Amino acid sequence: MNEIAIPHDWWSLLNEHWENLLEIIGHHIDFNYPAFDPPGDSNGFPTGRKTYAEMEHLRKTEDPRLARYLGAAWCLASEAYAWSVPSWGVLCDLLSEEYVLDEGAAPWTYLLPEVPHD
Repeated sequence: MNEIAIPHDWWSLLNEHWENLLEIIGHHIDFNYPAFDPPGDSNGFPTGRKTYAEMEHLRKTEDPRLARYLGAAWCLASEAYAWSVPSWGVLCDLLSEEYVLDEGAAPWTYLLPEVPHD
C-alpha cells in the first residue's frame, strides 16, 4: 500500500499514475459523454465539458470530486479485468485513502461509537 497521509500525497500519487488510471477509467466510462456536477449525476448541472476534459479540469484544480470517477471505474470493473492492469492497486489505495482530501476528517471515525462526556 502506498503511504497517503495528507492531500499532497494523494494528488502526487494520482499524478504519478495518471496515464494508467485514465486507461482504467476509459475502459469503463465514455470520455466523450457530457460531464455533470456532481460527477456522474446526469440529473446534476452540465459543466459544458466532456467527461475527459472534466476529469482533467478536476485534476488540475485538485478538486476532490475527481475521486467519483475513480470510484465509478472501480465499481464497474470485473475482478478479472481489475488485477490485469497496471496501477489497479494505486486506484484502490487512492479510494481507500480518499478521506485525506476532506480537511479535518479522520479515517473510520464514523464507525466509532459516540462516547458520552461527563
